Amino acid sequence: MELRPFVLSGGGIRGVAHLGVLRAFEEAGITPSAISGTSAGALVGALLADGRTPAEAFALVKEELKRPRFGRRPTAASKRIETFLRKHLQHQRFEELPIPLYVSATDLEKGGQHIFSSGELLPALMASCAIPIVFPPVRVEGIYYVDGGVSNNLPVEPFLAINENVVAVHVNPLPVFDPAKRSMIRTMDRIWHLNFREMVMRSAQGCSMFVEPPKLSAFNMFEMSKAEVIEQIGYEWALSVLHGNI
Repeated sequence: MELRPFVLSGGGIRGVAHLGVLRAFEEAGITPSAISGTSAGALVGALLADGRTPAEAFALVKEELKRPRFGRRPTAASKRIETFLRKHLQHQRFEELPIPLYVSATDLEKGGQHIFSSGELLPALMASCAIPIVFPPVRVEGIYYVDGGVSNNLPVEPFLAINENVVAVHVNPLPVFDPAKRSMIRTMDRIWHLNFREMVMRSAQGCSMFVEPPKLSAFNMFEMSKAEVIEQIGYEWALSVLHGNI
């Protein structure tokens, strides 16, 4: 089995594509030696670093998505993620994880990226996925944080010294702009993409592999009903990458 560091981007429900990608890599005999992630990538990374296989982690996500939604309030949605993590994480601190994990969030007070790699897992994860406006900021040790994708949606920094061996997975391919298809969610999603695209491409430079399934551009970050399709897209694209078909 080959061990390599993985970097996992944010992307809302598109983040389940990470599990498809990692499932394909696992079948090819490649598993994470360490994981750096932000937002949805941090949540996926935590489940894997905690000891789950990609298939096991996706089974937990699917089961959660079968549960009825309870309201649209940001605090309710945030609480649901917290409850899910409390229920399924077997370790409570970074230091206890079988696989090293780095979680990126954005300092709401001073700006810039902050990478958590020690201490309690749950606060760091909740901070990393606190999408501005959608979820409330999260306070960790007196500092307020929001989604790590605001500062860098591909947090490769923990692996800069070994970036020639890094697999970077980005689940936010820029969709083709269609002015005829306008909506608040589509516009917000595109602005989110544009905000971090340039930095993502800089972060990807030097990584040995950059995996970005183009078909994911058809989905917005809140299409929860498409989780199985999205996971399969990640799996199939990773197979193409691994077999040199792209």
